[in-house]
Amino acid sequence: MLRLWANTLLRLASGTYFVLTSVYCLLAFLPYTYCAFIKAPPYPWMPWFAHHQAALYWIAAVAIVLSDGELRNGFPGKWTPSSLLKLGGLTAVGIFLSFRPFLPAIQSNRSAYWWSLASLAPVIGLAWWNSKAPETKLEAEAAGKSGTHLFGYSSGLLVAVAVSVIYTVGARLRIYTESHTLRLHAADAEVAVWSVVSHLALAMVVLSILNIAFHLAGKTSRPRTMRRWLLGGLIVAVLSFVHARFFNDAMSFDGWAADVYAGTLALALTLWGFSLVLPFKEGLQPDQARQRMSRGQEWATWATVALLVVLALASRWLIGGEDWNGFVGSSLALTVWIAMTLCVYRLRPAHAGYSAVSIIGILLASAFVYKSLQATEIFWAKPLGTTDDEISLTLEAYGERDASFQLAHHALGNGRSQVCGDLCRILREFTNIRDTHISQGVQLVSNLARTQGDRPNVFIFVIDSMRPDYLGAYNPEHVQYTPNLDALARDSVVFRKTYSQYAGTSLSEPAIWAGTLLLHTHFPQPFDEVNSLRTLARTDGYRLVASYDTVVRQLLSPSDNLTKLDSDKELWNQYEACSTVQQLESMLDAKPDKTQPVLFYAQPMNVHQFARNNVPSPTSQHWQSPAGMNSRLTYEVHWVDSCLGGFFGYLKQRGLYDNSIIVVASDHGDATGEFGRFSHSTSIWPEIMHVPLIIHVPPKMRAGLVVDDSRLSSLTDIAPTLYYLLGHRPIRQNPLYGRPLLAESKQELDSYPQRDLLLASDVRAVYGILTADGRYLYTTYDSPAQSYLFDLARDPNAEHSILSPPLKQRYDEEIIEQLHVIGDYYGYKPGIGSLLASAGNR
Repeated sequence: MLRLWANTLLRLASGTYFVLTSVYCLLAFLPYTYCAFIKAPPYPWMPWFAHHQAALYWIAAVAIVLSDGELRNGFPGKWTPSSLLKLGGLTAVGIFLSFRPFLPAIQSNRSAYWWSLASLAPVIGLAWWNSKAPETKLEAEAAGKSGTHLFGYSSGLLVAVAVSVIYTVGARLRIYTESHTLRLHAADAEVAVWSVVSHLALAMVVLSILNIAFHLAGKTSRPRTMRRWLLGGLIVAVLSFVHARFFNDAMSFDGWAADVYAGTLALALTLWGFSLVLPFKEGLQPDQARQRMSRGQEWATWATVALLVVLALASRWLIGGEDWNGFVGSSLALTVWIAMTLCVYRLRPAHAGYSAVSIIGILLASAFVYKSLQATEIFWAKPLGTTDDEISLTLEAYGERDASFQLAHHALGNGRSQVCGDLCRILREFTNIRDTHISQGVQLVSNLARTQGDRPNVFIFVIDSMRPDYLGAYNPEHVQYTPNLDALARDSVVFRKTYSQYAGTSLSEPAIWAGTLLLHTHFPQPFDEVNSLRTLARTDGYRLVASYDTVVRQLLSPSDNLTKLDSDKELWNQYEACSTVQQLESMLDAKPDKTQPVLFYAQPMNVHQFARNNVPSPTSQHWQSPAGMNSRLTYEVHWVDSCLGGFFGYLKQRGLYDNSIIVVASDHGDATGEFGRFSHSTSIWPEIMHVPLIIHVPPKMRAGLVVDDSRLSSLTDIAPTLYYLLGHRPIRQNPLYGRPLLAESKQELDSYPQRDLLLASDVRAVYGILTADGRYLYTTYDSPAQSYLFDLARDPNAEHSILSPPLKQRYDEEIIEQLHVIGDYYGYKPGIGSLLASAGNR
């Protein structure tokens, strides 16, 4: 038994290496994940893994040799042709990787995709090669005499009810910890009941399919072998579907390339799983497998059940915000389902016998009952909404908190999954564009010459993921923990209706520097041609200073005379406001030419959900968050406020405050679950797109300028506003360019017409239109294909869609038109070679 456990752990280690290598290569292949995970890794183990590829391979190869009985027993001198072939293959790959490791320098191209497939080949080949010999005639006869044992429905239904209740309780506990209130309503009871119904329906379907497969296998001459083939085929099919759907929904990646990888990964995981589990099953004699558990085994099984209950209840806390499209939560829920089922069937080992007709009848009856309840939900589910769309939105919102329900709900065909249609394809043509080369630059003014007026210092702080409702300047009734930013706001212009046009950093931050809409790419090159802020600094003789984060590195060329701060940070999520400010103050004190103005830019990550810094925890500081607000966010915003407050005090002490332009903004917001929505980057909601914008203008400059802080504005307006304040006028009018937010007269301000804002996801082909001066928000998603229209004046949290077919057509056409305008400006023409969706076809 010790040898069995040792071999299993060795197979687990070697398989993990190859699967991780494959996933790393796929992340490199996809443009967004290449930018967000490979070029700017959020975890220290990722670059370490890449740079130690060869050494880790040799460790995995040794693990394979030690766990393989044929290789281990053949040493020394007793190699068979089969063992020599395996050993020779492992050695050849190791030698190649020792001289040519591909992970450290991997690029986002076709090679990365082929490496992702090749990395799975050892897992598939070795698991297949080491599979047991075919079932013998004696084994088949023994299996036939023992009969066909099917899964009893009662145990499966018990698991379904238990898991549903556990996850429902977990969701309620999560709400309570966030809001300190139970908030139990009729809608909560209905959702809980529907969760139980969904779990029961799925259990009936899964058990019926398994029983049908086992029933058919029992009729063959090799029942044990056929059961494994059928079970393995079902697992591969399900995993292939799940993986392909995840790639499509979370990454806008589909086509044959996505399908091939999804199927290959499913096959590798299935065979790998069988190689880990089957040796334990085959190590038992038939009488051992049927005998009653000992008291110790029974207690161990109950302990496992208790551990699974705790894991399910704490899953949201364990995962936190670090989940991509719910994939981690769904995977964990699936693991809990399987493990709980194994435990229950082990505690209740009785097998059932059903005829094929009975199984099919049970399956059809279950499907009929579920679909009948679903078809009549408009009558019994009124607390969840008055229309089918509202009910669907409510259930999807609840699913964001209850991963088990979401998994069951989608598995039963309720995820609105559709084939990527014409609109989806058009959107994807303009999303995650590869290898772009800009044919036309950005010129915010016609004739840019050095300013003849004052050159105040410019300090730009873009606090990643900070929402306006977490600042006292925007939400004075509930926020009293941002005194320094509130004081700045009283000396500044506070823009109430500012929106980011991009839902994630890697598109939003370049747009701030450019002052214009850009192609949906990471990152457009040569960026010098569109970098308005850098051009401004060069023209007016500013000393350019920046927190040298992973995005800024892509935006500024090595030739720039740049003072780099935070160069000691290894990962992008380590950039922290206080550390940056301290370095900035030291730089200003040591600056030899005190007359040269500074243009400074920083994007601290304190508030970001992936933040990793040395800031004391909220618990250690006994932090008390206002009711209904996210404790982590309120604490981190308060911390940033303290850091910036110290810097504002520094400027005042040195007489620089009244001669400085200070911009405080955020690249995007974040969904923290209060409306059943989480994270950013992949979706468009008001809490993600609405951002703060506070601009402090020196009193001498502010005199004589007019502003309308209630007008719709965007982050692309920051650069044109700085141009205007420094005397570079007039700002050219272009449908892509931002506009100045202050002007010498209202007439001049009004000469820049109000435009609908085009909004975009950072990751997927998800787009939106913000129109009517910010009143109406339209969003459309590529996969699952769905669209919404919200009246933010009456429904500020975007919970009730008012979309009609004519309005959908109108807004879809407007989005397509704006995408073509962007493409035409930069010389981009959609084609097969540039589509992410068809990248595998190139």
